[in-house]
Amino acid sequence: MSARTHTSLSGRRFEEDDLLDAARAVFHVEGYAAAQIADIAKRAGTTKPTLYARLGNKEQIYLHVVRREAEVFRGWVADAYERGSRLPLAELAEVGMEPLFRFAAERTEGFNLLFRGEKTGDRPAALRQEVVNSVIEQLTSLIKRRQEAFGPDLGSVADALAAACVGVALQVCEHTIDRGGDLNAAQHLAARFVENAFHNLDLETLTP
Repeated sequence: MSARTHTSLSGRRFEEDDLLDAARAVFHVEGYAAAQIADIAKRAGTTKPTLYARLGNKEQIYLHVVRREAEVFRGWVADAYERGSRLPLAELAEVGMEPLFRFAAERTEGFNLLFRGEKTGDRPAALRQEVVNSVIEQLTSLIKRRQEAFGPDLGSVADALAAACVGVALQVCEHTIDRGGDLNAAQHLAARFVENAFHNLDLETLTP
């Protein structure tokens, strides 16, 4: 998403990302239902008419925020998986876990809105599932590319394995956040879990 600008009556120029950052913070603290356009405008240092003109009504602003977070996350995943396609398994598992845990640590508000919105009554469920499915597809592709270099051939179970890896990562990440744990340590734990799962696969029982 390009960072477009708007000049307020006071002469200050607002980057679109600045407006979205303010909206993200308000939605994260208040939840969608309680958040007010006036609160977002105040946090951004702008006016309600500016927000309506640039981003639309509250629902549209919320979707702008969550979609931007989804774009950022998918970009991080794509970059990591591109780097990981030729790595040995131990390094691949670490690289594969890194985007989610980094996103949770560096963009906590975005992570919570995108993946945990239901905890505050917000339900961007379709977009959340779209993001998860996209990551599963990217990881499936990565697993298949890695097979060409290192084996083994997982056949039709590659996508199921990718889904399992993504599910483990999300569960470990959320569990750690809920308990105020160390996300770096949690990332390493998830990576080792996935690495061991790959090592211990019984392909004869999994593949048709």
